[in-house]
Amino acid sequence: MDTKNKLTALNREAVEKLEAFMKEKGNVGSDHHEKIHSAKEEWQLAWNKLMEALLILEKLEI
Repeated sequence: MDTKNKLTALNREAVEKLEAFMKEKGNVGSDHHEKIHSAKEEWQLAWNKLMEALLILEKLEI
């Protein structure tokens, strides 16, 4: 599934950029760091749900 590979690469790139941003900013503010970390976790949960949906659609051949 070519689309799945493209989405995986896009997700990997987004996570890498977020981690680079977090390293660049360092510990500027623990509140901001917590918000960014929370957003990253939410992103990963949403990503996992998207992958599950794609797997189901693939099984249904849609």
